[in-house]
Amino acid sequence: MGGAEKRFVEVLKVWSTEKVNVTIVDSNPSLMFESHTNFMVVGMPSPLIFSGRNLTSIYFDWALWVIKACFRCPLLVRRKRYDVILAPNNTLPNMIVSYILHVVAGAPLCVVVHHMDFPFVDRPANFALVYKIYRKASFGVFAASAKALAFFMILIFLRRSNACIAVSKYTAKLLQKNGVLPGRVHISGNGVDTDLIARSEASEKLYDAIFVGRVSRDKGVFDLVRMWDQIVQDNSESKLLIVGTGPDLEELKELAEKSGISSRMVFAGNCKDSELYNLMKSSKIFLFPSRFEGWGLAVGEALACGLPVVSYDIPALREIFGECKSVFLVPIGDIKKFTETAAKILENGNLAAFEKMSKEYAKRFNWEEVGSKDLEIINELAQQRVSKD
Repeated sequence: MGGAEKRFVEVLKVWSTEKVNVTIVDSNPSLMFESHTNFMVVGMPSPLIFSGRNLTSIYFDWALWVIKACFRCPLLVRRKRYDVILAPNNTLPNMIVSYILHVVAGAPLCVVVHHMDFPFVDRPANFALVYKIYRKASFGVFAASAKALAFFMILIFLRRSNACIAVSKYTAKLLQKNGVLPGRVHISGNGVDTDLIARSEASEKLYDAIFVGRVSRDKGVFDLVRMWDQIVQDNSESKLLIVGTGPDLEELKELAEKSGISSRMVFAGNCKDSELYNLMKSSKIFLFPSRFEGWGLAVGEALACGLPVVSYDIPALREIFGECKSVFLVPIGDIKKFTETAAKILENGNLAAFEKMSKEYAKRFNWEEVGSKDLEIINELAQQRVSKD
């Protein structure tokens, strides 16, 4: 699961002890647990299944799902009265369907905003600047244009929503700077299941470094290959583990092959959380050159696994993890600095001290608090509807 899906599942676990009924519409319902009688899961897979997972096929897949959902979901809200429509992710497909249900049901719309691909909170976004940011992140002309257009379409929906639950102060400030009314923006955060991670089996250090996340250029994966090329030149036995899949996986493998380091990079694909935490604990450091994050759940989990982290210095990561002594933030795109920082950690070998710092810092992130805060915000919206009725 991605960070947004994982957050939703963890919040549902908190809500399972409360008097709340939830109907979940999901394209992959196997991700959702169905053990609680107050939760109903409606599976709504995409009409077509594509073998390719490049950006174009993903967008086409999304479009087909939106069309299907826009026909089927209104039937759900006509059969039963819902107090709130919740979009647990601010992607465009979720926003389109959720907004239509908000109109059809006459229920307030609440959106969990994980991140917006804009690093500034001191100025409003404009198309040219957003397009330039995507181009700088190595997206092509078509992809950068499409993503910039989607960015502003999402903003339109967010401005019309009744409440936005931001996962960080940075995200909250960005929303307010771009036209979302301050009274509709709430900050909740994210959590880390430190108990589950603590129970995962520790392993010997099989890998020098690990990356976990969607394999996409906005996650900085191509910078990762260039950086690891330098690491291998100094230590030919160094191994980097890549966990995850995404639209740029094949291109990433090709770049590793051309760079002559494919044998020093291991691609593990997707895996269950228990296996993921084992892999993290079998690595020495966590590398995260992502350019856009709203919180950085993978970083929080890496800390709970006792790893030092090297990442780009983006607003959300600086806000959430900037005080942690085992997190090293380097300027965006500075591959040389990123490489030097990672190499220094590996050379010094002071991993035991970093492990203690990381695990201690991760304890501050609690899913119970996050789920309770989310429910408090949603209950307020529900009460507003009752008052109007």
